[in-house]
Amino acid sequence: FYHGFMIGFLKADGYEVKSNRESGKGRFDIALIPDKLTGAVIILECKHSQSIQQLVRDSNMAANQIEDKKYIRDFEECGYQKILGYGISFFKKQCYITKV
Repeated sequence: FYHGFMIGFLKADGYEVKSNRESGKGRFDIALIPDKLTGAVIILECKHSQSIQQLVRDSNMAANQIEDKKYIRDFEECGYQKILGYGISFFKKQCYITKV
């Protein structure tokens, strides 16, 4: 549910939203890819937490996954200069975001 909501929510002019594409050593959840190399790529890894107490842990795990699986590398090789990564965890109406 959260994954689909995020994809629809993030659609913006000048960006293409990609989901579950191979990158590095795995598949990222969502990437916002700018039309121009000068724009910022935004990579999002989403986790669904089982309790509110797990939000921070799960968000950190998602951010670590972006680094561990080297999702950023493919975009660097394409020539993008600015690449941002965020791990996001959700529990009911709460979320927590960790920047890579």
